[in-house]
Amino acid sequence: MKALRPSYEMKRYTLPQLLRLRAEKEGDRVALREKDYGIWNEITYAEYYEKVLLFAHGLLSLGFQPGERLAIIADNIPEWLYAELGAQAVRGISVGVYQSSLPAEIAYMLQYTGASIVLAEDQEQVDKLYEIRNEIPQVRYVIYEDPKGMRGYKDPWLLSFEEVLERGREHRRRHPDAVEKLLLEASPEEVCHLSSTSGTTGRPKAAMLRHRNFIHMGVALQEVDPLEPTDDYLSFLPLAWIGEQMMSVAVALTGGFAVNFPEAVETAMQDLKEIGPHVMFSPPRVWESIQSSIWVRMSESYAFNRFVYERLLRIGYRAAEYRMRGRPMPWGLRLAYWLADQVLFKP
Repeated sequence: MKALRPSYEMKRYTLPQLLRLRAEKEGDRVALREKDYGIWNEITYAEYYEKVLLFAHGLLSLGFQPGERLAIIADNIPEWLYAELGAQAVRGISVGVYQSSLPAEIAYMLQYTGASIVLAEDQEQVDKLYEIRNEIPQVRYVIYEDPKGMRGYKDPWLLSFEEVLERGREHRRRHPDAVEKLLLEASPEEVCHLSSTSGTTGRPKAAMLRHRNFIHMGVALQEVDPLEPTDDYLSFLPLAWIGEQMMSVAVALTGGFAVNFPEAVETAMQDLKEIGPHVMFSPPRVWESIQSSIWVRMSESYAFNRFVYERLLRIGYRAAEYRMRGRPMPWGLRLAYWLADQVLFKP
C-alpha cells in the first residue's frame, strides 16, 4: 500500500493517533531497526503500535492517569519510543532525561516535572535512582529495560519492561478498549512531552511541547528538505535532546522513514557504515568531528587516492545542489554521480 505523505492535515492527529494510522494503512512496512548482538532486527509499524498499546495498558495497570509524567533515562533504543508514545496514548506526558545526568541532576528533573514513573534503561541508571530515592517520593515505580545485573534487586518499586508488557496484556484482556478510548479522545493541543533546556545559564527548565508542535516541526522540515518513506535514518544522539525528538519521533511519524538504532553509542560510526542512512541530523560539532577524521585519513593517504577523492567530492556537491533545489540532474551528472557513489559515497 502507498505510504502516507507528510501534510499539515496531519496536525489534526496526536502522535499516537498518527502511529495508529500508519499501523492501519501500512502495517507491514519497516518503522524501526535495532542492532542487537551484531544483527539488525526489523520492527514494522504494526509491531511498533502493538508494543505502544501493551506498554500503555501496562501503565494503566500501574494506576497511571492522564496528565501524569513518565520520565525516560535511556540510550537510543526502541523501548524509549514505546514508552514515550505509550504514555502519550493514555494522555500522559513523557519527560526526556539525559542518560549522562548525575544523580543530583536526575533528582532535580524528576522533582521539577513531577514524574511518577521512570523508565531507566539499565542497572547504572537504576542505581542512580536508588541513590536519590528519598528525594523523589512521588516516583511510584521504576521500570528497567535491560535485566543484566538486576537479578539481585528484589523491590516492589522495580519492574522489568517485560513485566510491564505482561501486565499490559492482562489489562487488555480485562479492559480491551481502555487505551484506544483515551488515545482517540486526546487532542493535538494537549502537552505530550517535556524537553529539557541546556541549563547553560542556570538550572535546566522543561519546555512544554504539544502534539501539534511535533507534527508541525516534522512536516515543515520536510518542506525544506524532502525525504522519502524508503529513506533510512540513524538515531544516535540523545533522545532527551529536542533535535533527536524532532527526527526520531516527529519526522519519522509524519514522513514514514525507518529509524535505525545502533547497538551502542560506541559502535554508532561502524553501524552507520552498515546501514548507509539517507538522513542524519546533528549539531555542527558532530559534523566537524566526522569531517576532521576523514580529512586526517585522506591527508595520510596516497596522492592518487587524494586526487580521486577531491574530484568525486566535487561531483557530489554538484549533485547535492540539484537535489536540494528539486531540479532534475543532467544525464552526464547523473552518470558521474552514480560512478562516484559506487567508488566513494556508498558505505
